[in-house]
Amino acid sequence: MKRILIFSLIISFLSISYTLNAQSKDVAIKKKKANFFESLIPKKLTNRIEVGYNNPSRFGSGVSTTYFNGIKMGITTELEMKYNISLLTGVLYNLVYSDKLQRYPNSKSVNYLTYGHLINVPLMAIYTIPIKNNLKLFGYSGPTFSVGLRQREVALSTVSTVTSTYSNMYNSSLNRLNLQVGLGGGVQWKKFQLKGGYDWGVLNLNRKDTGKLYQRGWYVTFGCEF
Repeated sequence: MKRILIFSLIISFLSISYTLNAQSKDVAIKKKKANFFESLIPKKLTNRIEVGYNNPSRFGSGVSTTYFNGIKMGITTELEMKYNISLLTGVLYNLVYSDKLQRYPNSKSVNYLTYGHLINVPLMAIYTIPIKNNLKLFGYSGPTFSVGLRQREVALSTVSTVTSTYSNMYNSSLNRLNLQVGLGGGVQWKKFQLKGGYDWGVLNLNRKDTGKLYQRGWYVTFGCEF
């Protein structure tokens, strides 16, 4: 009788231990899931006005590189997550300008004047390193989606085989959509932010069968929270 009682107590003890252990594992799993979903919820939203300079270039096979100067401006939103990580997106208007002179023999030339209007939508992951008080350093990387609105080119030619033209290149030779992958970094003090970066275009912009065209370039912007 005693053996049966002891055996029953052992079985009961093992059953209770197994149940408690299973419940503990279940609670731990639920906590991990809760922490994971909590980390996806933004802790803070920060809106900024950004203004800056950009210096893209368009290059490809069989053509000379076209260098642009321009400005970019717009509004960005930073979603602060956990572990000093945040996400940034926004809408930035770009105005670019190029004055390229292509020389030919006998002092002949073609002068290409180009004005471009584009909209950029970045989607960046940011890692921030607090330094002290209101001073922070940060680095970021991610894609930028670009939509060309208008790119007017005027070609002034003194070469008999090249005709002077006036055209919107998005209607004749360039694709409007572009995808760029970029990285950069910067510094933030209180509500003010200074950053710079570089973008590499990954999509062929040439609509014709004359070779591939890509765009890349660097930029620097100043931002202020509002």
